[in-house]
Amino acid sequence: MRYLPFVLILSLAAFAADPPEQAKRGKELFALKSATGFACSTCHQLEDLGLAVGPDLKTMGRLHPRAVVMGILATRTQYVKEISPVIGKSFPAIKSGDVYFDLSKNPPAKVELTPSEIKSARDNGNWKHPPESRGLKREQLADLIAYIRFATFGDTKGVPVSDIP
Repeated sequence: MRYLPFVLILSLAAFAADPPEQAKRGKELFALKSATGFACSTCHQLEDLGLAVGPDLKTMGRLHPRAVVMGILATRTQYVKEISPVIGKSFPAIKSGDVYFDLSKNPPAKVELTPSEIKSARDNGNWKHPPESRGLKREQLADLIAYIRFATFGDTKGVPVSDIP
């Protein structure tokens, strides 16, 4: 028990540290729109950046970089459904609480539909996770993962490019 305060101080110090250069570059990638018009922060939130529409990336922070890359480059995801309203066109959406977010809009637009206003909600085979089409290089993926790790648990070690498939 007498070491607990010391451990807590070390943990807090890790979060108070300045991010390493690799994590800084990753933060820029997370926050800035690419040529395709999307930034990770369009749908995800880390630290003080972004919208908490998509899945929480903190759950990915402790995964091996190969697993994170699989998630980043996924062409399909369990979270996105094709919503066909009774009135209007179908759209790819992610549900957050009782609200849907239309992923065909940038940023995602909030759509409130009652169950009776939805004709169907099925697996989405057309929508693709924007980073999949963003053309990120291995170095950029390593930077992005380094930022996720730093924002999640203060990791300052970085991510070697050799860990990126």
